[in-house]
Amino acid sequence: MANAFKTFRVTILSSLAIPVAGISGLGMVGSALGWIFFKSNRTAGVAEFFFISLAIFVIAFRFLIKLQKNAKELVQRINQENQLDFDMSNFLGYPSPVFLTFDSRNRKIAVCNSADGSYQLKELSYLAQWRVEWRIKSSMEATGLGNQINATGMRAPSFEQVERRTDFCLVLNVNDPSNPIMKFPMSERACGEWHARLTAVCNG
Repeated sequence: MANAFKTFRVTILSSLAIPVAGISGLGMVGSALGWIFFKSNRTAGVAEFFFISLAIFVIAFRFLIKLQKNAKELVQRINQENQLDFDMSNFLGYPSPVFLTFDSRNRKIAVCNSADGSYQLKELSYLAQWRVEWRIKSSMEATGLGNQINATGMRAPSFEQVERRTDFCLVLNVNDPSNPIMKFPMSERACGEWHARLTAVCNG
């Protein structure tokens, strides 16, 4: 139970760390530039905002470094304990503490939990299928000027429905009756890269 709570806590913190580091970093840079270029911004409040942003950025950045260190140390330990050759640089699901890594040479999958140091080894046949999924988001957008309004000479704006793909995730079908589907939200580009990487690993 304690390990499950620890994993949940680290998972929540890892999902927040990157956006928090980004926002605090922007705040830090913005306040520093304001201090440098505008005399009116050289106040105690701006200085306080800069140091608070700096402190938050450092805490988030150090957390991410520790998370990466724990993940790499766990995979290194798996390789040493089992004489395997798991990839030390590509972790599916990272920065979540629960991630997958692959050993194409020995055709193995490791399901890792860097929060508590546990792992499970699976045969590559554990991975049955993989695909990219997304959600279609529709919106009305102005596309220019439309028909003239009576005799006023004015034209009404014209609108058309635009569809965009969003909320991409990589979906794995695995040979586990209790948990047959695993989803990994990520960017469109990352989905494409991981789809190609899994194809290379499984067909190599």
